[in-house]
Amino acid sequence: MKRSAVISWRNFISSILLIVIASSVARGENIRNQTVSLRKGWNAVSLQVDPANSKPADCFRGTPVSIVASYVGDGSAVQYVQNPTTNTLNKDNGWAVWYAPDRPDAFLTRLFNLSANHSYLIYSQSDYVWSFAGAAVLGEVKWKPNSFNLAGFSLDDLSPPTFSQFFEASSAHHPYRIYRLVNGQWVLVDQAQSTQMRSGEAFWIYCNSGSDYQGPLGVKVENGQKVMVSGINPSGVLFANKTGNPMSVRVENSTSSTVLPLAYVLRAVTETNVVSASFDLPAVYNMPIFEANENRGIWLTIRPEKMASPSRFGPLIT
Repeated sequence: MKRSAVISWRNFISSILLIVIASSVARGENIRNQTVSLRKGWNAVSLQVDPANSKPADCFRGTPVSIVASYVGDGSAVQYVQNPTTNTLNKDNGWAVWYAPDRPDAFLTRLFNLSANHSYLIYSQSDYVWSFAGAAVLGEVKWKPNSFNLAGFSLDDLSPPTFSQFFEASSAHHPYRIYRLVNGQWVLVDQAQSTQMRSGEAFWIYCNSGSDYQGPLGVKVENGQKVMVSGINPSGVLFANKTGNPMSVRVENSTSSTVLPLAYVLRAVTETNVVSASFDLPAVYNMPIFEANENRGIWLTIRPEKMASPSRFGPLIT
């Protein structure tokens, strides 16, 4: 999932991509695009950004999408999955549903907003490429123990991990019980070691116990979902290699070097004190290799003296 707070990340097994982004001086909105290739019929989709127009009627105006369903549950564990139909996706079964205004059942609509880091079942009357813009938000899957969970992840589009590679480090997800939506039916993934995941696709995934696992790379920021960066006080992001193998982490700076000149801070301990030095964040910064199960952070700051309009400088909140 792409992340706000000037940091976003994509998980894949041997290299983790982080994108440092901000779109304005006073506030980095982190507006990104997500494109979803919908097939005719039912699709399981995980949103990676908050749509600028969050109302389903606005999101799907002029598209062949006629039904969108979000599983909200009733507090009980999900022990089996049902194939999506208009009869099973209803309030009694724990679903909030949006129906297109021209449908006779539109008055039953109970889903009024779409949001990032949520998964949806989407019915399209024909193949369609749905593209939309919105703010990327740092979120996490809140795993319900001893239950199936409908969840998706932001992954590398060109080289996504297999299910086994992604969940290998999580004992709570062993043995694997994962279902993928294929031609309107939930199909068990029985070859987790060789079956690749897809970014933005949602799956029913069984979690055997309590877990906070979000993938091979754990990411935590100081303010929950946001990073506040000023020219004086660096703001940190903590990364955790959850796997038993070395991992590479690459930071990509997609901001303008004059609109928002970023720097990363290195610290060293001497015999008498702690010494800090800041360096311009390049377009691509390869962090030193993370050893197995290693935790490490990166600290970011702004260089106000290099800004095109330094008088507008203030804390960056995204």
